[in-house]
Amino acid sequence: MSNLNFVPILVGPTAVGKTSISIPLAQKFDGEIISADSRQVYRHLDIGTAKPGKEELEAVPHHLVDVIDLDETYTAGQFAEDAELLIDGIFERNHTPFVVGGAGFYIKALIEGIFDTPSRDDEIRERLQEEAEKNDEALYERLKKIDPDYAETIHPNNNKRIIRALEIYEVTGRRPSAHFNEDHGGLGHPYRFIGLKRPRKQLYERINRRVEMMIEDGLVEEVMEILEKGYTGEENALQTVGYQEIIEYLRDEISMEEAVSEIQKNSRRYAKRQMTWFRNQHEVTWFDLDEYDPQDEAVGAITDYLLKKDWHADDAD
Repeated sequence: MSNLNFVPILVGPTAVGKTSISIPLAQKFDGEIISADSRQVYRHLDIGTAKPGKEELEAVPHHLVDVIDLDETYTAGQFAEDAELLIDGIFERNHTPFVVGGAGFYIKALIEGIFDTPSRDDEIRERLQEEAEKNDEALYERLKKIDPDYAETIHPNNNKRIIRALEIYEVTGRRPSAHFNEDHGGLGHPYRFIGLKRPRKQLYERINRRVEMMIEDGLVEEVMEILEKGYTGEENALQTVGYQEIIEYLRDEISMEEAVSEIQKNSRRYAKRQMTWFRNQHEVTWFDLDEYDPQDEAVGAITDYLLKKDWHADDAD
């Protein structure tokens, strides 16, 4: 099957089945996958991020997986820049670039462009950090009132990003999301959004089971190895669902049962936020994976959609 002349962007919540759909789909179009996952970009975060395994990575070329260390910073702007260069190169090789992931903030930066980050204000940041130490939930609630769209892209426990968002608001007087609604470049190729979804009950059951499998596969041991490498657990990369809870368990702050329950609960909340964000993107064409059995039918349906007509650059926003 020939390659496509546009960029398919495959999105959906955690545990919906993006990896198992994207690989056979990319194979049909001589494709290469660009990961739009804000944690799979880090080395050592394998089990807890459901990173594709060796066979999956060999089945289709993958990009932006395992590219930086845990103490390094990787931003949406960097992703947009890297992904654009990768897309150009993949098209030059006469392959099809598939962008696959659930990090809405990354994908938004890619297709709409990224703003120049406002200057930091250490005094404001220090005050907000002190407030977070007293009541971090109040800071997140404040951000939700100021900029609900932006708040949806941030985990309630990610104080670093919450504080930065409030700092931007206080420094510029504008909501953080407003910067992204301006014309700051964006993807220079036509694209099509493909969304994967499942009924909520089924998705939540898949999330719960995935967490149990992560524990069985050695998530605790993975976190122990990370800490043994000298990482403190306070790195931004480790401020994520699955790792913070296990770190708390290893510090005897919660039991194993509590850790599993918290990971499941926080993963379900994250999936809900993801779906809220993607549903607000009018361009997404949705495929309910519950309607296809076996899974090959879903791959076939998406393939038919991609081939239904010749998409042109002036046919995509």
